[in-house]
Amino acid sequence: MKPALGWTMLSREEMRQVERSLANSEQDTRDEIGFLLIHQGFADRFFPGTSVLHERIRYALFVPWLYLRAAENPRRGSDLESTIRHLLIELALRLKVIGGEPKNVIGGEKLHQLTSQPPDRVYWSALRQWRILLPEVDSRAEALRRLKLAGKTSLKDDDGGMLADDPVEVFCNLPPLPPRWDDTKGPLHFKMPRPERVFLRDKLRQLTRLDGKPTLLARLVASEKTFPQAAMGLPPELDAHAADDLDTTALRVARDAAALAAIGRAVYGALVEQLIAADGGDANHTYRDRLETHFERYAEPAGRCDLDAAEKLLPELPVYVRNVLRETQAYVLAGQPGNFADLRAAYEKSEYQRKKSRARLLPTERAKVRRAEWEPDRHNTTPLHYRWQIVHQMLEDLRDEP
Repeated sequence: MKPALGWTMLSREEMRQVERSLANSEQDTRDEIGFLLIHQGFADRFFPGTSVLHERIRYALFVPWLYLRAAENPRRGSDLESTIRHLLIELALRLKVIGGEPKNVIGGEKLHQLTSQPPDRVYWSALRQWRILLPEVDSRAEALRRLKLAGKTSLKDDDGGMLADDPVEVFCNLPPLPPRWDDTKGPLHFKMPRPERVFLRDKLRQLTRLDGKPTLLARLVASEKTFPQAAMGLPPELDAHAADDLDTTALRVARDAAALAAIGRAVYGALVEQLIAADGGDANHTYRDRLETHFERYAEPAGRCDLDAAEKLLPELPVYVRNVLRETQAYVLAGQPGNFADLRAAYEKSEYQRKKSRARLLPTERAKVRRAEWEPDRHNTTPLHYRWQIVHQMLEDLRDEP
């Protein structure tokens, strides 16, 4: 029998594709040119396992507990997948309605139905990278296979372990369950007792870069310090926690690249506006005007961005995105915001590489239709933030109360 299409059967490579698609929804913008590749690259370096879709870090425990509960207590007449879906809906209700959590509840805006990006999907990469999943559990499909096997295995050894030829464990040794966890009417909250904070801090402190040195997230968690939340981007206070000069350089380049991307996003909006006007559509000047203010705010860091260092730090950045960055920086250094049309060729090539026939900057009839369908209010021209607000909330949740 062929496996049914769905989340259950995702392989490791398919998981990576899903994670990339989640990344493309970061900052509520479509990534026409490739600027989010910079965002994702630096954010993954500094804060591995995080996502802009994350809310509160206790979800990294809610999901494993929920999966184990689904395996141990399946709903009558339902398979494991259906039981998990039911418990995910129940989780949102227990947090928002019964627990009274006012915000940060995944699915809180669509109670009584499963959100399109439920907590297990949003946090699966974090569970793997933070080693809450056992290393050999390389996909959700494997996790479900083991859980189903555990549910069918009744024979145990003298120590209570399962007597099965295949391994059935999925998660590492989790902290104790919250009070009334199995009570469907019991409230749940994001505030964590100390054993849970200690468990998660221990996991995050072990995160390393490819060279074996601790990640910035690991060092921030170990410091147990608080940081200002005012700025969207990476605050300068983070530099004191860099593992080495390479991380210090990465932070500097990431901040400057964030400003360069903000101008680049405005350039794309201005190009689309200009083409829509040439097509006979609205003569809107929103993004063309915004380029003037973006130059005032972001031209200095954008102009000094060390693109050679950026390419070394992000070796997988496509050539067409590198070209866009260099041409955009040259445009910034020239100091003439009104000359954005000179960038059309580079931006058109990059957009085509990413969107193919769905690109808007192409000189085709289909592109003209796509331009007519453009929703300018959804186009984001803010600097890249590298998920700092998500991480800031994580650090607050993990901090011991005074």
